[in-house]
Amino acid sequence: MEDFKIRCSQSVIGFKDRAIKTWGLEEWKGWTDNNASVVFFGLYTKHDYDAFLRHKGKKIVFWCGSDILNLQGNYDSRRVLKLFPETEHYCENEVEAEGLRRAGIEAKIVPSFLDDIEKFPVCFKPSENPQIFLCGHDKREDEYGVSVVERIADKVPFATFHIYGIDKDSPYFSGIKNVVCHGKVPEAQFNEEIKGYQAGMRTNDHDGFSEVIAKSVLLGQYPISKIKYDKIWNYTTDEELVDLIEKLKLTKEPNIEGREHYQKILNKFPFIK
Repeated sequence: MEDFKIRCSQSVIGFKDRAIKTWGLEEWKGWTDNNASVVFFGLYTKHDYDAFLRHKGKKIVFWCGSDILNLQGNYDSRRVLKLFPETEHYCENEVEAEGLRRAGIEAKIVPSFLDDIEKFPVCFKPSENPQIFLCGHDKREDEYGVSVVERIADKVPFATFHIYGIDKDSPYFSGIKNVVCHGKVPEAQFNEEIKGYQAGMRTNDHDGFSEVIAKSVLLGQYPISKIKYDKIWNYTTDEELVDLIEKLKLTKEPNIEGREHYQKILNKFPFIK
């Protein structure tokens, strides 16, 4: 098997070290290493596409999510990609794959997880008062489910929503008793706290395979996603979401089937030894 190196876009530079460690790849040195086989981790900027265009070795692209949205509206980027039809493309779900098809690219779907799977053992404990966690960003609240939680929180008063990444003083949830905003916390603290919950929830319309979903299912929980995935609870409407949370309240056994499924398929890329 040939050795691959990785080039990480500055737009997702926060994931670079984890990708190098998890996938076991050496960082690409650029034009001084022009014959290497390279995984382009994200294609966002003109600088990314210039590097892709100039590189003469074998190329694989791992699409991260929002870079697909950028591609759809950029003729020059699509033109560059068409110059290299032999390039292999990977994304993480059917929503992303369809977006790439609209840009003329056929991609294989392989969900990734940039962490050690063994750090997330089964620890699901049933509860009639389920704890559900989400991750978000200040000033991007609606994109990450704040409005959804606002709409449904009073319909499931037995459940508690734990929102990470949103400031504790957020005005969005003033007066809503079953929402806890944790703000930004260290990842080790986050990983430990979510072990006591029953589900992770992801409401994004366009997204990669979120770590919220990955960590939740590996812990034997029952993650809930708006984007469809095998062995993951999926919803379309608020009513369906409420029904799933009602179902979660009644669920007694850990999600072993889901966990085993993702243990088998996560990070199954040809560039990993």
